[in-house]
Amino acid sequence: MATTAAAPTGFPMTGVAYAGQIQHEYMSLHKLSVCGNCLALGFQKPLKRCNACRLVDYCSRECQREHWSKHKAFCNMVQGKGPKNGYLSKLKTPEDIFKVLIDSYRLRVELDHTHREENHGIYADGKLSEGLVWAAGDASDDFQKYLDLTEQSGVLPEWWRFENRMECLAEAVDKKNEDSIYNPLDQEQLMTKYEGDVAIRNALCILAELIVGYEGKGRATDGKWFNQFQEHLDLNSNERARLIAGTVEAVKNAGIVPESDG
Repeated sequence: MATTAAAPTGFPMTGVAYAGQIQHEYMSLHKLSVCGNCLALGFQKPLKRCNACRLVDYCSRECQREHWSKHKAFCNMVQGKGPKNGYLSKLKTPEDIFKVLIDSYRLRVELDHTHREENHGIYADGKLSEGLVWAAGDASDDFQKYLDLTEQSGVLPEWWRFENRMECLAEAVDKKNEDSIYNPLDQEQLMTKYEGDVAIRNALCILAELIVGYEGKGRATDGKWFNQFQEHLDLNSNERARLIAGTVEAVKNAGIVPESDG
C-alpha cells in the first residue's frame, strides 16, 4: 500500500512564522507575552525570547532548558530546520496527530474566512478565489482535499498509511464530536485545549502553510517566496501596520498603551 515519502531535511521558512515574529515582538514589548514553560506573565516577570524561533519567551534559563524537549520540534519547524515531518513525528499517538491536523485545517478555515474573505469548508459559498487549492464543496470535500495536500507535503510521519487517513477523516466528520470540521474553532481556548502550549496557534498556522501555502495557492518549494515576502514587509510600513493591527488592538484593550499608540 502507498506510503508518504520521507520528509526532506531543510525546507522554506513560512510567511506565517515571520509575521508571527513581528506580532510577538509587539506583544513582548508591551509585556503581554507568557513564559513557555511556567506560564509566568510578562508584566509579572521579565521575559526573553528564544533567539532561534523568536516566537516563545522564557522567564529564566532554567525554564528554557526544562522546556526544550517540548519546544525543539516547533523551534525547528519555524526555522525550516531538520526533517519537515519533525513536528508531527514527535507527537505520541496517531490520535494526537489527527487532532492537530483537524485543528490546523479548522484554524485555516477561520482565518481565510475572517482575514482573506476566502470562504471554504463550513463557510463555502461557491465563490473560491482564482487559483485557490481548496476544493469547492462542503466541509467534507474540503477537508479531504486538505488531506490530499497534507500527504503530498512531507509533514506526515513516515508510518502514515491509508488506514490512518481514514481514521482521521472519520474523526473529522463525526458531527457528534464538538471538534469536528463542522464546528468553528474556538481560538481563545486553544492553549487550554493543548495543555498550556503557548506556541500551538502558531504551530497550527505554520503546518497549514506548509500544506497549502501562505495564500492558499500551493506551498512554497524553495526560499524565493519567503525572501520576497520578508523584503515586502520590511520595506512596506503600511503593510506591517495592517499585519499587526489586531495585535495592537489587543494590547490597547488590555490597557497597556494609550489609544494613540501603535
